[in-house]
Amino acid sequence: MKISPQWLRDFVDLPVDYRRLADELTLAGVAVEGISGDGEDTVYEMEITTNRPDAMNHYGVAREASALYDLPLRPIEPKLPAAQGKSDVLIDIQEPELCPRFTAREIRGTQVKPSSTNIANRLALLDQRPISNAVDATNYVLWESGKPTHVFDLDLLEGRRLIIRKARPSETLKTLDGVERKLTPDDLVVADAVKPVGLAGVMGGFDTMITEKTKNVLIESAWWDPVTVRRMSKRHGIHTDASHRFERGADFESTVPSTNRVAELILASGGGALMGDVIDVIARKLDLAPVELDLREVQRVLGEKLSTIEISRILKRLGFTMATGAEDRYLVHIPSWRLDIEREIDLIEELARLHGYDKFPNTLPAYSGEVHDLP
Repeated sequence: MKISPQWLRDFVDLPVDYRRLADELTLAGVAVEGISGDGEDTVYEMEITTNRPDAMNHYGVAREASALYDLPLRPIEPKLPAAQGKSDVLIDIQEPELCPRFTAREIRGTQVKPSSTNIANRLALLDQRPISNAVDATNYVLWESGKPTHVFDLDLLEGRRLIIRKARPSETLKTLDGVERKLTPDDLVVADAVKPVGLAGVMGGFDTMITEKTKNVLIESAWWDPVTVRRMSKRHGIHTDASHRFERGADFESTVPSTNRVAELILASGGGALMGDVIDVIARKLDLAPVELDLREVQRVLGEKLSTIEISRILKRLGFTMATGAEDRYLVHIPSWRLDIEREIDLIEELARLHGYDKFPNTLPAYSGEVHDLP
């Protein structure tokens, strides 16, 4: 995965040069495998483990740097104009177990054209081909914050609605790559009132894609069941940047911010009117259970006592919050983007890698048995 260290500086005032940053990120477990280019065109080739989709983007890596150097992380805060009128787009989630949340936003009267130089250059630096301002906005947000989104030509959606349902027997979908795909009831689709218009979490449909004729745009961002996306991706032989992330677990709380960020970028480049409030349909909530952290267990595992201040600092920078429990125990609330944190040992690993593995003394494990000579 390619990451621009210059882009990281949008979010963190890094105190080191690119090469030292690469070394220290690698030591912290976010590995930089190679470096190409120089100056503002420097690019990292990073190896992000499959359990860390939160770090498969610039904001996620910036969060790691924020914790590493104990520096503030600037938030992504889309600035949108006042909405005009109301949107009459309807969202119908018929498979809440597979799609618990679906968010959409409507823009009317925009102009589809080439992206600004800044957007196009940043995408090109990551080997992403610029297409148009509307499509590039979704790709930019994917690489900025890690959330896959999609844009439809709203005038090509029958009934001005999106329905999340299982595909019907004998239905087909021509995907954005131009391939006509035969669907089965094992496929989860986004459909309009008549037909499928997207393979959920994998790829959008060809017949509703953005073109130079598009004037009215519908932006969508959703949360898809990882197992369902993985199976569909394998069944249809498609692996996309979106499916790569959805298969590993997306951030449930990111649908509204990502939709708003795409809208901000489209309006900034193509103009138009934002229609109504964001449409945010939550069919069921996804809450991550808090994890108890015992400071005595931290010392036992790491062999060194970390101060409560250091523990709190690291976890706070990573987005965790701590509530005081009994004695040396704390209840740690997990941020929505860290689906990989389930147990106390997971938290201890976070503390170890951000404190610095190299700072722990080398010790041999205790042994109370006896050593006998071999016969």
